[in-house]
Amino acid sequence: MNTATLRIISVAAAILFCVAGSMSTTSESKADPGSKAAAPSPLKCYKTIRDPYSVVCYRMSYRPLLQDGRITFVPFLVQVPTPADPPPVTTVGELPST
Repeated sequence: MNTATLRIISVAAAILFCVAGSMSTTSESKADPGSKAAAPSPLKCYKTIRDPYSVVCYRMSYRPLLQDGRITFVPFLVQVPTPADPPPVTTVGELPST
């Protein structure tokens, strides 16, 4: 690899490291006792037409991604355990695959 490529890679890694660090310190400062913690994304629950008794719930999360020298946050679904009293369930033909 030439030095320009290595420099680009190291700058991209440094940017991601700084963004991840600033996000973690921001979330830690919001979680002080007595202050309101950041609320997670709303829970969405689904069931399929083939298996209407099996309820699956997801939360939306975001992953930082470096594109064209800019950091963008890409949404993705995280499957979570189904609570005892889930929110209104949406019937779909097929659940998202990972």
